[in-house]
Amino acid sequence: MTERVISTIEKILDRGERVELLKDPGGEVKILRIRRETVPVEKGLLHRGKG
Repeated sequence: MTERVISTIEKILDRGERVELLKDPGGEVKILRIRRETVPVEKGLLHRGKG
């Protein structure tokens, strides 16, 4: 990994987000940023249909 990739990963982690790394067939590393956030759910929404 290059210094640029490491720096980018550190910045994402400092914000409290998660990181996943994927290596493509060409050897390049791709960074996936994973965010978690609270989603408001209306009362009774989970009991409709198949959910």
